[in-house]
Amino acid sequence: MKNKSTVAVQNFSGMVDLSKSKRLASMTGATKGTERQLVHKYKKNKTKLPLLEQAHLLIEQTISEIKSTYPEGKKNSLFALRYATEKKMAAMTLAEVFKLLKLNDSEFVKVREYRYKE
Repeated sequence: MKNKSTVAVQNFSGMVDLSKSKRLASMTGATKGTERQLVHKYKKNKTKLPLLEQAHLLIEQTISEIKSTYPEGKKNSLFALRYATEKKMAAMTLAEVFKLLKLNDSEFVKVREYRYKE
C-alpha cells in the first residue's frame, strides 16, 4: 500500500480560465460589452424602403436581438426551441411570423399574406 497524502486546494477558481473558454465566459457574463453585434435600425430608412423590405428588416432585427441574449454556442438551438427553426419560419406568412415574435403588424397590413422567405 502506498502512502497517500491529502492536499488542500485554496483559491480554486475552476479548471479552465474564463478568458480561454467562450462558453464559461458567456455563462458568467464576463464578455458582456466586448462582443456587440451591429444591428441595422429599420426606422432610419423607413421612407426609402418598400413595405415588404421594411417587414423583413424588422423581423431580422428582432431575431438578431433575441439571439444575442443567448449563449454563443446555443443561439440557433435555443431560438428553435422557443420560437421555430429557420425552415419552419421560411414557410410561414409574415402575419404568422409577426405573431410568433409578438410584433405589432398594424403598419404592414398590405403585406401580411406574403411568405417570410421565398
